[in-house]
Amino acid sequence: MNRKNKIILGRRKPLVKNLLLLDGIGRAGKFLAANILNGFADVEPVQLCGILEHIPFFTKLGFIEKRAAEELLHHEIDMHCYETLIGRNLNHRIFDKSSVVNNPNYKKLLLRSKELDADKELNSFYKRGAYSFFLVHEVLPDMKIYFDSFPKIKVISLKRSPVDLVSSWYDTGATKRWGKDPKYFNIPAEGKNGVMPWYVFNNSEEYEKLGHMDKTILSIEALFRRYENAEKSLSSEEQEKVLFASYEDILGQTAKVVEMIRTFIGKQPLPEMARILKREALPNRDYFNGAVKKKKLDKIKFNASPHFFKRLSALEEKYYSNA
Repeated sequence: MNRKNKIILGRRKPLVKNLLLLDGIGRAGKFLAANILNGFADVEPVQLCGILEHIPFFTKLGFIEKRAAEELLHHEIDMHCYETLIGRNLNHRIFDKSSVVNNPNYKKLLLRSKELDADKELNSFYKRGAYSFFLVHEVLPDMKIYFDSFPKIKVISLKRSPVDLVSSWYDTGATKRWGKDPKYFNIPAEGKNGVMPWYVFNNSEEYEKLGHMDKTILSIEALFRRYENAEKSLSSEEQEKVLFASYEDILGQTAKVVEMIRTFIGKQPLPEMARILKREALPNRDYFNGAVKKKKLDKIKFNASPHFFKRLSALEEKYYSNA
């Protein structure tokens, strides 16, 4: 194409301004946290949209130009929000924690599909100052494009014990699924001997030599490092847009977390909040039973090399010392 005729992207008027993202490492307990957020007024049903996770790191790695990435984010978020407002894209799979049946406004949400005037719900959305709510994985380290694109964004970043994450990742076979399982929707990097998580690419030679458990520990370690660096690099303005919470606090200090969220998003808990917490068995003191953690540690130690078990132990100690 002649450079004189090069197409320059324009800007469409965005639909969503109040964006709420729930972020964290995979298996950190985000779906549990999402059900708590269902218990607040003016928070739309949680949605998942994989491209919202991929655009930020594709942009950071130079695969997508920033202006194009910004427009793609607005387009996907606006489209998903609008279609939910008019009764589409509601998850009816009853086994999912993200199912609309777990939302206290379930019956009202179903009526949206019977409303002929599509602008009615959109006008209500604006009038209420409601949040369009999405759950994403491992985005905080590349969150800058969201901060730049959505000035009113609110981000809840969920943390969890490294031992818990390694145990859960190992049980689900996470490191074995990259590039092999078509139901595993993470886009990999290409190493010398096959694909791998892009966030371990700088350690690719080491990663490719490891067994499943050691790969899992290395992956969690790499993600924790990225999150730590991201948290340190937040500007004072960005810090006000991010609420950090832990899975352990959700289980052990539920009321405190609910109050933190209330203050952060500026919305009130619904009367149904008590029913939601009861259904989710919160607070849950059984989690803090030492025998549960010991069982996980024994499994990890049996399957990990001494070197990587030591690295995980150091990461776990650091996690709780900073809690």
